[in-house]
Amino acid sequence: MPLARLSPLWRSTSFRISLIHAALLAAAIVGAGTGGWVATRGAAEREAHDRIALEVHAVTLEIQAEGLKAAGDAVMARAERPGALEYRLVDSAGRHVAGDLTDLGPNEGWRSLDVDGSAPGLEGKDRLLILTQRLPDGAQLTVGEDLGRAEALRNTLFRTLLLWGGLALALGLAAGLYLTHRALERMNALVRTVRAVADGDLAARASDARPEGDDIGQLAAGVNQMLDRISVLMAAVRRVSADVAHDLRTPLSHVRQRLDAAATAATPELRTAALQSANDGIDRALRMFDAMLRLAEIEAGAARARFATIDLTELTERVADAYRAELEASGRTLRVHVAGPIVVEGDADLLTQALANLLENALKHTRAGAAVQVRLVEAHDGIGLSVEDDGPGIPTEMFKVAVRPFARLDPARAAPGTGLGLAIAAGVANLHGGRLLLEDARPGLRATVLLAAQT
Repeated sequence: MPLARLSPLWRSTSFRISLIHAALLAAAIVGAGTGGWVATRGAAEREAHDRIALEVHAVTLEIQAEGLKAAGDAVMARAERPGALEYRLVDSAGRHVAGDLTDLGPNEGWRSLDVDGSAPGLEGKDRLLILTQRLPDGAQLTVGEDLGRAEALRNTLFRTLLLWGGLALALGLAAGLYLTHRALERMNALVRTVRAVADGDLAARASDARPEGDDIGQLAAGVNQMLDRISVLMAAVRRVSADVAHDLRTPLSHVRQRLDAAATAATPELRTAALQSANDGIDRALRMFDAMLRLAEIEAGAARARFATIDLTELTERVADAYRAELEASGRTLRVHVAGPIVVEGDADLLTQALANLLENALKHTRAGAAVQVRLVEAHDGIGLSVEDDGPGIPTEMFKVAVRPFARLDPARAAPGTGLGLAIAAGVANLHGGRLLLEDARPGLRATVLLAAQT
């Protein structure tokens, strides 16, 4: 594989983890093999040692009980059995009595000998553990066991362990390489999507998005959700920019016309009237900018720092009383129904603004003689602060549009206002953990600020 293609693998976290696992596996195999080798070798020698000592003791007892010749016959019988020990029994004169072992010298006691397996009496043997002991009548007994068989079995076992361990290690590395390569391909696809968006292609989306899949699939799904949200926000920015331009064009054009009229006015009275009209247009533009700033503050959540305990009952009655005179002077009626006392945690100024916006909306879009009702109720699922009128209302399919910033549903967009009243009320509700609910009052509109139940 070219080095240029290996470089991303070395930088990959998953490949490094695979290497660490492979190294740990290799260390475990080597450690297990070494420990097993030492433990089994010592165990084989101890077992042979005990077996030889027991056999020497048994033969000695037989010689003492039955004589040298009978013991020699018993030794010859034992030597014929499969897996038997190796024997050499000589009398006090050095004459061979029984056994197949060759003369290994007069040394008495325990010895471990590496032998030539081709020597007479030692055919096929590699390493002997022997015990030579002088008997009371002068005879000499040698008993040994070939440790080569146990070592050959042990070598076979550990060669098998190393073989399969090495194979497992190779397969683990191969699987790590494959999985890392697959993960890198998916990550590279995700990176290409992000770079495409950074280059201006807001329609680009990750193709491997699986919300219920693995971590990369979940990451891709999260990126797609983020990009969807960005697209919505960008569309909203474009729409709001167009609405702002449209709504500011009228007052600014009016201001310019009035200033031109003031410049060419024939009398001081006409000049003053034109300047006053221009000033009204500037005030309207400033009110729009103030509303925009207030909405931006609400959506940013900065007002949460001002939350305090509020008597919502008192706030509702105070705002309703402030609008009562204007509503009744225009021929409308205002009824207030409040449950109380209701105490909430929130921003008093923003809640006042939200209720005021709903009342102004009712005042603006109802006819003379209309009935306006303000209700404050508390239920098990939350607190509802609503303003209901019996005016023309809003078509049900336009409810979502009505709460957008600068949404103006009047046909010619000629009615005074900024188009931010319901949007600000919705933002205040969201800030307080609730929502703005619009309903058909049949006739009219019911706008309710639903606040989360207080605990």
